[in-house]
Amino acid sequence: MIKFFRKIRQNLLTENKFSKYLLYAIGEIILVVIGILIALAINDWNNEKRIQSEETATLQKLIQDLKSDNKRYLENIEIYKKQDVYLTNAKIIIFKKSLSDNEIKEVMNYYGAYIRDINPRKTTYEEMLNSGRIYALSNEKLVDDIIEYYQFLDKSIYQNQESRREFRAVFYGPGLTDFWFWKVDEEPFDYAKVFFSDTDSPAYRVLKQSAGWSASTNKQMLENNKELLKTSNDLIKYIEIELKSK
Repeated sequence: MIKFFRKIRQNLLTENKFSKYLLYAIGEIILVVIGILIALAINDWNNEKRIQSEETATLQKLIQDLKSDNKRYLENIEIYKKQDVYLTNAKIIIFKKSLSDNEIKEVMNYYGAYIRDINPRKTTYEEMLNSGRIYALSNEKLVDDIIEYYQFLDKSIYQNQESRREFRAVFYGPGLTDFWFWKVDEEPFDYAKVFFSDTDSPAYRVLKQSAGWSASTNKQMLENNKELLKTSNDLIKYIEIELKSK
């Protein structure tokens, strides 16, 4: 092709047709410019396709992480629901002025709140954040929603850890020594009966505090996991809509 155009230029110069040569030269420049523009457009299109492909793959991985989190939330919700029944009933018994033998047997092995770890799968989000890829997503609202969800998740994890620390400080602290010492005995009921007969003792007041705190905290954990599940599901739906539009 280059030889062909070169031959045309030589013929025009040989025939001393300068005006035609000038027009030809301008036309050739225009063709070169058009070629460059086409090449740039193709390159931009390829880059755009590559970026879209990477974005799609990232969002699909993020959905998998969110679905994995949802399984954990559902497990937590079921456990906290069962705990709610147990802790509420135990609190009612512990707060009584006097307990029957059957009630003592029901709460003598009281274990308080059971706070489960959330254990989210944040691999994809952290990769997006560390690489800055999250800010390259084409949908700015989706970026905000993803960041919002993980900020809420981090806050929930922190509250979870703090609640566990507070509970252990009270329930396994020196204030409840009298509640724990008889549990190691082979026949602890007689010792338990002595402990539960004095509902105004310092240790018993700590037990009441722990029972009230445990029932309240369990409800908070239940509602928090429900909210995490809802937020995660909403985000999944939004991402799926975004993927369908690509």
